[in-house]
Amino acid sequence: MPEQTLPKSGAHRNQNVLLLILTIAFTATSMLAASQPILVNILVNVLLPLIIMIFCKLVFFERLKLTTLTLLRVLIIFAVFNILNRQIFVNIVIIFLAINILEATLTDIVRYKRYFNGITGLVLAASCIFLRGSWIDYTGLTQLGFFAKFMHMYEFHALTFAGTIAWIVAYTLWNWIFVTNEFSPAVAKLHVGILAAPILGSLITGNPGFWLVFRAGSLSFGGCLQISEKEFVEENLKSERFSRFVAFTKKPSVQIPVMVLNVALILFASFVK
Repeated sequence: MPEQTLPKSGAHRNQNVLLLILTIAFTATSMLAASQPILVNILVNVLLPLIIMIFCKLVFFERLKLTTLTLLRVLIIFAVFNILNRQIFVNIVIIFLAINILEATLTDIVRYKRYFNGITGLVLAASCIFLRGSWIDYTGLTQLGFFAKFMHMYEFHALTFAGTIAWIVAYTLWNWIFVTNEFSPAVAKLHVGILAAPILGSLITGNPGFWLVFRAGSLSFGGCLQISEKEFVEENLKSERFSRFVAFTKKPSVQIPVMVLNVALILFASFVK
């Protein structure tokens, strides 16, 4: 008998289930790696990316992004053992955040001529000057037993709690638009989960300040999946409906209002106390 194909509605439901499972995986691994920079971080955010960079074929932006993420995941190990001053490490993270935003922004402007999202990226990178971060030592939580031994995290914040949330929203919208320019619609759909994971982690913990460390983890693990399983992602997350949505978001009539909204959110985060 000839092989039957799934109806479009069924295929769409299966894609959403897969995306939900991946989002849960991104959220769980990012939260575990963030709270356990030795026990989990080394395995998921250091060794795995190194294996991917050695054995898989990467485009320039993928290699650049994965290299910078892995470098920071290595530096946090030195901070845990106080080889590197912990506050200096947190400051380095924010500096690298600005650099990573500029990397993507220059790609948007120079390669794709996406000037509206490029403007958002420039403002977003500049706003990192107003972000602050701090190191949190949880090793005193004796009720966690062995798991408290290396439990360290860092958080970031804008001027206010609301400002931190506004900055996260602006970054998320900006980054997803960048992803739709750099990668296929199927990969852009994968990044819905990668971008949702740190937001979910922040909601679970009740602290948007943890978004940055969760974002690093979800991007690292999600990036490894994207690079090592490109065919799987393309085959299982490809959707005509989503492709039409991506094409719609690329229209100036959409990107201009999003740019205005993002810049307003960033200015609010940077200047409103």
